[in-house]
Amino acid sequence: MSIRDLKTFLAIAEGGSFAAAAKAVHRTQSAVTVQMQSLEEELGFALFDRSKRPPVLSEAGRALVPRIAEVVQVYDQLFRDAARSLVEGHLRLGVVPSVITGVMPRALVALRAKYPGLHVELTMGLSKDLLERVQRGTLDAAILSDLLEGGAGLLWSPFAREPLVLIAPLDAPGRKAEELLSTYPFIRYTRQAWVGQIIDRFLKQRRLRVEEAMTLDTLEAITNMVHHGLGVSIIPLRTTGDPFALPVRSITFSGAPTYRVIGLVHAPDHPKASLAEALLSELKDQVQQANSPAYGRGKPSGAASPRP
Repeated sequence: MSIRDLKTFLAIAEGGSFAAAAKAVHRTQSAVTVQMQSLEEELGFALFDRSKRPPVLSEAGRALVPRIAEVVQVYDQLFRDAARSLVEGHLRLGVVPSVITGVMPRALVALRAKYPGLHVELTMGLSKDLLERVQRGTLDAAILSDLLEGGAGLLWSPFAREPLVLIAPLDAPGRKAEELLSTYPFIRYTRQAWVGQIIDRFLKQRRLRVEEAMTLDTLEAITNMVHHGLGVSIIPLRTTGDPFALPVRSITFSGAPTYRVIGLVHAPDHPKASLAEALLSELKDQVQQANSPAYGRGKPSGAASPRP
């Protein structure tokens, strides 16, 4: 009797049919049928009334549901506790500035609750510099904005995509992003950052001309300048924003969006690889939560919502 069979049995009880359970456990309906036949043989009695179509739980099957649910819960808790005991130690992590004030704080809070023995030491820097430090071994892993060059022998694991948008002062006229870009001074994200290179390529590909007013190296500084009416800028629309950011208008460009990709890079055979993987899993969970409708209804105000 395997725990997989027990979980499949519960999926049938919850879903109401073999077909629903097959989708839930990612197996074929025929495989689910074989599992249940094997389970019934081991138990020595029928779990389902097959005289009905589709089959339904027998009286004995219904009585067994809460007991099997308890067994599965204990089993899962055992492995969760074991996983927690393995995820402990010191992880030296490099992070680009826009992620430190974006999704990173939420992920660190959740990690601290799940893995009390895990300590993450943060270092901030540009993607290229952080990648070099991972390769030299002075960092165990790094969260980068895209991976435009290098990375040989390292594992690159993207976990978020953020579209490039135009940000403008709140009192900017209701025009298209391209029109505002041509009429306001342009505040550039430094080309030393890989996201700045993506933005520069975006401008060239779309043949958008700008009147450059200044070059800055953080989203916070750029947003501050735009908020005070000193120009417009192109930035990635962060998955989770800074609740204390100054409000600006965020306007999407016409046509297919261009994205910057955020991911974690580390050596797959590194002694701290399991710690990096635990962090990556939490980051993915946080991004998924941030993209859910429920999160959107409750998120604090910051930058204005994108407008066409």
